[in-house]
Order: sequence, then C-alpha cells, then structure tokens
Amino acid sequence: MNQPRTPAGFRLWRWFLSVFLIGLLVLEIGPHPAGPRNDAALWRPRFATPAIVALDSPADREFTAEIKASPSARHWSAVIANDLASWPCRVISAVFSTIDNASEPGWRVRVRVPAGAPPELFTLTVACNECTAVQPHAVSVITDFETNFYILHITDEQIVNQYHTDPSGQYYKMVGTWEEMMWMQQPINLIHPRFVLITGDQIDFNGALDGWNNWANWGFRPKGKKIFSAGETSNLELRLSAMYKDCHKGYCVPYVETPGNHDVTPPGKLLTGSKIDWHPISANIYEQQFGQRTWSFRMGDFYVLMHDWSDAALRDWAAKDYDASLNDPTIKYRLIGQHYHAKWDGAPTGNYPFTPANCDLMLIGHGHRTLTVRTSPYDIYMDRAAFFWGTAGYFNFRRTNDGWACDQTIAPRDEKKDVWGLFTDNGVTKKVRADQPDTMNITNDSVTITNDLPEEFYDGRVRFVLPKGKYQQAINGDILAQYNCFNDSKTAVLVKVDIPANGSITVTIPPDQAPGTASAQ
Repeated sequence: MNQPRTPAGFRLWRWFLSVFLIGLLVLEIGPHPAGPRNDAALWRPRFATPAIVALDSPADREFTAEIKASPSARHWSAVIANDLASWPCRVISAVFSTIDNASEPGWRVRVRVPAGAPPELFTLTVACNECTAVQPHAVSVITDFETNFYILHITDEQIVNQYHTDPSGQYYKMVGTWEEMMWMQQPINLIHPRFVLITGDQIDFNGALDGWNNWANWGFRPKGKKIFSAGETSNLELRLSAMYKDCHKGYCVPYVETPGNHDVTPPGKLLTGSKIDWHPISANIYEQQFGQRTWSFRMGDFYVLMHDWSDAALRDWAAKDYDASLNDPTIKYRLIGQHYHAKWDGAPTGNYPFTPANCDLMLIGHGHRTLTVRTSPYDIYMDRAAFFWGTAGYFNFRRTNDGWACDQTIAPRDEKKDVWGLFTDNGVTKKVRADQPDTMNITNDSVTITNDLPEEFYDGRVRFVLPKGKYQQAINGDILAQYNCFNDSKTAVLVKVDIPANGSITVTIPPDQAPGTASAQ
C-alpha cells in the first residue's frame, strides 16, 4: 500500500532544518585549520565600533560579529584575549546574510563570551576555513547592564603630529598630538568609564586638501603653502590613522567613535589644484582604518546611536534605526553622538546631521568649546576640543524604576564640576594618577591613587599581577575577577575601587592565604 505523500512545503522545511542542524554540528566540532590572516575581514566589532556584553546572563554575554567571507566559509571559532590570557568563546550560530547596515553580503556570527571571563577589554579573533581576523579593543565585558555607570565624552582630538609644541599638548596651538593621548591614558584607565564616546575629528589630515596643513612631518612649517598630490594626501591620512591607533594601544576601556569633517570630508570637497572629490576617498580610508561610520548598539535597554553627518544615505539609515528604537518598548534610554553644528545643517558643502524630535541626550563635537547648545526638547551638549589639556566631559547614568536618569540632564550641567582637562601643562601632572606606571599590571601588593578632579569615580579599576594563588580580599577595593597567567606562574587580580573626589585612596591585596589555588584560564 502506498504511503501518503509528504507535502512539498513540509519536505522543504525538513530539508532546511537538517541543513541548520548540520551547520550547528559543523560549528561546534573541532578543531579545524584556520584560514590565512586577514584582519580586514572582521568588519565589526573593532576598536572604534566595539561590542559591549555583560556577564549577568547568557543572552547578555552574546554579540554579533560581522565577517567578510564567501558563502562557503565554515568551521567558525572565536577567542577573546587581553594582554595576559585568552578565553575561547562559543559560536552560537553563523548565518550568511548582510553586514554593514545591510549594505553588502557577509557572515553574521553570533558569539557568546564565557561566564568565567573577567570584566575587561579584549582583542577578538574570529576564524573560519577561509580567514583568521584579529581586531584589538573590540569586545568589552562588564558585570551587568543595569548597574549605575558613567561615560566620558571626548571630541576633536585631531592628532596631526607625535610631539607637542604648546603646553596644552597641541602642535603649534592648532591641533592634537600622539603625546597628549598618551598622557590621558592612565587617568582614563583609572576612571574606567563604561565607554568613551568620541564625536569626531580623531585626526586632522584634511587640511592637506586646502594646501595649508603643511606639518613638519612633510618638511614645511605650519601655515605654509603646498599643493598636495592625491598620493600624498592619502598617505597622510593613513599615517595619521596609524598614529591614532598606536597611541591608544594601552587603553583598557572601550572607545565608541564616529568621524568628523577632519576624518571624512563633506561631499563635493575638492583636493586643491585638482577636480578630485575627496569625500569617497576619505570615507573609504576611514572605513578601512576604523570601520563603520554610522552605527548603533545596545546595552540591555540602553540604546546608543553614533552618526557620521557627511552622508545623506547614512542619515536615512540613522533615522530608520532610531525610529525602530522608538517603537521598541524594551528600550528605556536613547543617547546620540555626532559631529555637528546647527549652522552646518544642510550646508552646501554637504552635511546631514541627525536631529530627531525626541531624544534623551545628544553629545556633539566640532565647536571646540564647552557649550550647552540647548535644553529643550532635549539636552545637547558640546565639549571643548580634547587637544586642550585632554578635555573630557563626564556624564553619570543612574538606574531608576522607570529606566535611566542622567545627572547632567536632571539639572543644568555644572561645567566646572563635569568638564575638565586630564593633565596639566606639558603633561607634567595627570589629574587622576597612581604611584605605579601601569595600573593594569601592578606587581607589588598596593597602589595609591590620587584624584585632583571634583568627581567621585565609583567604578575605578586597577589590576594586580601577583604570585600564583587565591586572593581573598582587597583592602579599599572589591575583587571582580582573578585568573592565572604567564604560563600559570602568576595570578591577575582585577579590583574595582571607589576613587574619591579631590582625594586619594590606597588599595592593598593581602598575601595569599591558600597558595596555588587560583583557577587557570
């Protein structure tokens, strides 16, 4: 007797299910040879577009990596690593779909960070049979999304040379330097914001377009005149991009960034002495060096949109993404960062800022001064250029029954309390400093932190690297994690410290009471 024929739709569904299950098996069974090194294949997350995950649940430990690889890529794996140890991650799924705001084909690889990972900043390595891609400062792990936190707003770093010629840290009273970014490193690592929000002008290459940014690197005094070739201009942007990333290597907090007009030129901006529209060239270089120009991310119910104002298509995408957030009842707070000035809105040089009708807070760059742009219908704050003594703006977010409240929007921002330089003239004194040169690799049992700023940093961070053992407590601090490193010969102890305003504190790790018991990673 003939069996009833299975409907075609059911057979097709069963085939898809079989392929999906086989795909999951392929993902989990290993090891497999990895493909050749190609860091550019990992489109996101990256240094300027990091993923932020939380240890409080399996779902919050997950993020999506976007990979440029062919449809036949397989055998996916992922690892996070800091300077001391590494932690293999679980690949939950890998789907060939679209990446870069759905603008091109690629893989969306869902990755879960292990529950035992410490809450630190990590390099991410993603591999398949076709490639191995590595991006530093790409994944930040925090304890949970719903605790109070603060961020720093930094804008207009405008790095153009390695060393300063002005006490503020600038090069010839005009632009920023690699050197002052190094001076800011210890204060920011100690303060330990959940992230640093950068609203454009990371570098200052595009004066070459006008023939006046003839910095000493090119053999000319500032304000000299020279017509730059297309090759010289491209090389300058590449060199300054490399300089920018180099002086951020020692940072231990994530930077979320979007470009400004000194990173990506407005449409229609011609290279002096030519008919070359430099916008597509600079946009391409920025994406190669830093990544996505307009993007968004979530930390639980907290939404952040970073927008590049140089492209009408990007503004259209930002509007759609933001509208989706407004229609999502699980989102409780919306923060926007961009390089923006009202008088440039719709300027003939081509600028397309995103200014929705409603928002909780917008932070902007471009004006080089601290300013409350407006307070209604929502607050827009601008901060002074970072090349003036490492200026940073402070914003504190507190968890409420309804979601989130920002101290700097409940009442008008106190600029004297909430905006400050991070170093004194010539970098002689860091405004937040320790008696150890590297506060994430402290090799003795104590460290003293001094804070000259009028702000309490309740989520400060230090890390000790001590003889192997199990450490029970931190005096004046809370142990967040400890793990073995240096071929299992040392134990790293990560400590949270409440740094008092205008004061100092000493954190001490008493000797190990149970030698050799720290769990290895």
